[in-house]
Amino acid sequence: MNQIFNPENFFWKCFDKMADVLGLSLLWLLCSLPVVTAGPACAALYDAAARCVRGGEPGPYRRFFRTFRREFKSAALCWLAWGSALLLLYAGYRIAAVLARQSRAMVVPAMAYLVLMVLPAGLLCWLFPLVSRFEYTFRALNRTAFQFWFAHLPSTLAMTALLLLCEHLCVQLLFPIFFLPCLLALAHSLFAERAFRKHSPRDSQDGDEPA
Repeated sequence: MNQIFNPENFFWKCFDKMADVLGLSLLWLLCSLPVVTAGPACAALYDAAARCVRGGEPGPYRRFFRTFRREFKSAALCWLAWGSALLLLYAGYRIAAVLARQSRAMVVPAMAYLVLMVLPAGLLCWLFPLVSRFEYTFRALNRTAFQFWFAHLPSTLAMTALLLLCEHLCVQLLFPIFFLPCLLALAHSLFAERAFRKHSPRDSQDGDEPA
């Protein structure tokens, strides 16, 4: 009986993880509502998910707010630059997709918009993990994200596909938005953390730049 109420019990550990997934997803949603703060919220969510939910470090919510405040300017600028590009391309894709139902000639432009979306979406998939973990100037941050985009192309495509899939599920069904954001950050961490280990010194700490 004592084992049932033991906080180290496997059941309670899983419950804590699920609670953190829900809590961090809701926190991300609330912090993203002003839209311009979505970038800092994404960076904070990634950091808390990778370090605390996946890495086992304590204080996921404290870490979320610390990263949100610390990286607000850089993450917000990244979101305004590349998020705007992604939204414009997505709007073009939606318009072309509707027109493609009436004219087959619009199928090619619709597919072109879809392919072009991979660039800003893939960059955002790298930018937020990078800004949450390392210190860069805005120019160096974007340059490094481009380098990771091309150097780890299979990971970039996988991360982008997961991002677009989660976006589609959240738009179509709505309720997944309460847990998918954190699950997406955890999935992205599988690719990003492996890349960081490859490019970073063994003893790298917060604030270091990958080699």
